[in-house]
Amino acid sequence: MGLGQEGFPAAGVLRVRDVEAQSAQWRFGGAPKDTNHTRIIDVWLPAGSSPTQEELLSNYPASQEKDMDKLTADDFAQLPMLRMK
Repeated sequence: MGLGQEGFPAAGVLRVRDVEAQSAQWRFGGAPKDTNHTRIIDVWLPAGSSPTQEELLSNYPASQEKDMDKLTADDFAQLPMLRMK
């Protein structure tokens, strides 16, 4: 899984860089206009996996809720656990 390390994270975020609508110095771009999109920018999946990385990371109910304490795990993208042999 790929994330960006952040020295000055947003409140409630454990040193993971935000992803915003527009890229900027020290910020990834490409985020949708909601408050609960993922900060994950890359996921390792076996070749030919279904669903795809894009499908997994965009499968969540978009929310405009500003108070993150009101959101639950079901309000965010969920990734399956992969078993390595």
